[in-house]
Amino acid sequence: MSFRLFGVPVDVQLGFWLSAALLGLGRLVSEQYQRFLVWIIVVFLAVLMHEFGHALAIKRHRIEPEITLHFMGGTTTWRSLMPLGRLQHVIISLAGPFAGFFVAGILYLLLSYVPALHALPPMLIYGMDTLIRVNVIWGVLNLIPVLPFDGGHVLEHALGPKRGRLTAAISGVAAVILAIVFLQMGFIFFTLILMMSAFQSLQRFRSEPGASSPAMNRRRAALHEEPLPPETALLLQRARRAVEDERADEAQAIAGEVLASSPAPPKRALREAHELIGWARLLLGDTKGAVDAVAQARKQGEPDPALVGAVHLALGELKQARKALEAAREAGDDRKEVAGPLIRVLVDQGEVARAAAVALDIVDQLSEDDARRMAEIAFERGAFDWSARLYEAIFRRIGQGEDAYDAARATARDGNLERALELLRDAVEAGFTDRARAWSDSAFEALRGGPLETVLPRP
Repeated sequence: MSFRLFGVPVDVQLGFWLSAALLGLGRLVSEQYQRFLVWIIVVFLAVLMHEFGHALAIKRHRIEPEITLHFMGGTTTWRSLMPLGRLQHVIISLAGPFAGFFVAGILYLLLSYVPALHALPPMLIYGMDTLIRVNVIWGVLNLIPVLPFDGGHVLEHALGPKRGRLTAAISGVAAVILAIVFLQMGFIFFTLILMMSAFQSLQRFRSEPGASSPAMNRRRAALHEEPLPPETALLLQRARRAVEDERADEAQAIAGEVLASSPAPPKRALREAHELIGWARLLLGDTKGAVDAVAQARKQGEPDPALVGAVHLALGELKQARKALEAAREAGDDRKEVAGPLIRVLVDQGEVARAAAVALDIVDQLSEDDARRMAEIAFERGAFDWSARLYEAIFRRIGQGEDAYDAARATARDGNLERALELLRDAVEAGFTDRARAWSDSAFEALRGGPLETVLPRP
């Protein structure tokens, strides 16, 4: 079932109705048919309200979201070629549970302080009571620090990209502990979901590099450059860390200490201090200040091409941004901070296949969401081969059946039906079970004559 609500596309998969029915099975077994029907409606409304909390928070940034209700609840996705900050991601993640709490609070106040409502049909009152409980329980459950729940995403963005292994470890441990608790309480459905989350967290823990080297911590000094005094090196390290954690004012203040040092530090330190001020200015939305910082850095040597490209991009100067970023790539600079803006420029200029190729080149540095977003864009723009490669790379990294399924769709669209079947088998082995979706998917039309039956029997 698909529809649009308040301008937001909503897709409801068969798996969502199945999971809602499973959770309300006790009512059906005890022949409470009306209550079972009300339960299905309540679960639908509660999850939809939750996802609309995310969607409305996203729309504040003039980004168009999409909502999908599936077996594990719901997901709100969006495509943004300009990245959002960590605090913005945290707010978006929290908006879902708190939208549910808000609706539950309103309903509770109405039922408590508007006596006339109790003249309504008993089944409607039952539905309102149930909606309050489901909104509260679903909201609290989503706040647990387990991926892919909202609380896990809050943890992920609060800790930052440098602490991916720590995020995965906390998520995995919390999932196992809560699975044991839910099992003892007899909640088998939630136990299974948490065990799946624990397995995904383990895979993510294994795939995350043990010690990534962030762009701002790159050692770009040539051998002939004068080494930094220990106190200056420490100040620059603190400023880099502040930029990475989006503490822009702190970064500027520390970089200012470097510039004010007496005697004057080496040119390398002066250049890096101005660059850090430039990054901080971009974080604050002060593009003019960033331009001035780049100009000052250039007086001390060649500024960081990632910063130069980011400034041009903020100014809307796509041609200049592309020139700076491509020159850095050709010189062997494979940082995400160079490739990421270049991907956005290429997409804006209609060179989606090339953008996807760059994304694939740094796919291990991209978040799963960013890699999927690029794969989706490539699929929509007809770059099916590159879309398939990206989806498959994500699947090999974290092992989710949905990614293998999407890789199979793109591969089939590209005309490689044999490989598409292989990827579908990988998807099924990884837990993909939505046969109705596969058989109704136009991407697999050429496989419906028999090959598809061998992998996913007709529903």
